[in-house]
Amino acid sequence: MLWRTVRSMDVMMHSSSFLPKLHRPANRPVKNYALVVLNQHLPRFMPRLWDHANLRICADGGANRIFDEMFQLTNDGDEKSTRNRYIPEIIEGDMDSIRPEVKLFYSSQGSKISDKSHNQETSDLHKCISRIHHRTPEHEKHNLCVLVTGALGGRFDHEAANINVLYLFSDLRIVLLSDDCLIRLLPKTHRHELYIESSVEGPHCGLFPVGAPSTNTTTTGLKWNLSESKMRFGSMISTSNIVQSEKVAVQSDADLLWTISLRNMA
Repeated sequence: MLWRTVRSMDVMMHSSSFLPKLHRPANRPVKNYALVVLNQHLPRFMPRLWDHANLRICADGGANRIFDEMFQLTNDGDEKSTRNRYIPEIIEGDMDSIRPEVKLFYSSQGSKISDKSHNQETSDLHKCISRIHHRTPEHEKHNLCVLVTGALGGRFDHEAANINVLYLFSDLRIVLLSDDCLIRLLPKTHRHELYIESSVEGPHCGLFPVGAPSTNTTTTGLKWNLSESKMRFGSMISTSNIVQSEKVAVQSDADLLWTISLRNMA
């Protein structure tokens, strides 16, 4: 399993088994998840993420990325057949970035085009996550994972808006992914156990509060552990730390962002 929540102990467990492993058995199952593609370069492991997703949504210009870049990330010999194979179920957003020919192509292939140009109050990622949130039964939300590619890199205000979405939908497990790292929110409502996929994750990591300071954070499994530590911007935050165990435990009185580096799996 990617995770499970033990309610009696208020423990939330996390792992990144959606990432390609160097020595994963071919028949080892991977739990399904929803995949949201934003308008930045696709990570090198995108074909694997796509193949195991049970829902694929492109946020506006993210459709351009699938159209233009998936062929370069596969071993397919024919670009046309690659495009025909990677079809998102939904394209959502204000439609100010998707190219007309890309929109026409995916529409003709059966993708649902959800034009939200009337709504300029929220970002395209917010629109996509809101759709997923509304269609997911309440009792399933704590087990749902949403992987987001293209959320990191590019304009910093876009990155900040994407991180804000983690807080707006804190009842969902949302992971922001790039070639270099991942980011997830650790809500203060639980203690957290992060199971490190050491062949592809780490060793560098970071842990810090955004929006509100932490007056009491304790960790195990890191080179520089925190012990009832205070963290806030303008003072100490935990960056450039090192994972030293296959399990990292975190408990805090504030919502924290966890980030960990990803190894080059090429």
